[in-house]
Amino acid sequence: MLSKEEIIEKLKDILLVADSGNAEKIKAADENTRLSEDLGLNSVNVLYLVIAIEEVFNIRFDDDTGVDSFVTVGDAADYIGGKL
Repeated sequence: MLSKEEIIEKLKDILLVADSGNAEKIKAADENTRLSEDLGLNSVNVLYLVIAIEEVFNIRFDDDTGVDSFVTVGDAADYIGGKL
């Protein structure tokens, strides 16, 4: 099983592909980094993020879990960790 830190590193890799224009901010991100406010993710980036997370981590998002419920990188990592 992956640690939270390992999940966050994989998330950062996904985010770099989704939005390489914010590379420095993404590389410096930690679990408290806010996805939209700090990293500036827009709806297209979020859609890509969901698809990539499902593929990379081999999980499926629940119908009742909206990605908009993830405020921080840590929120997303916690959800992924719970699904692994």
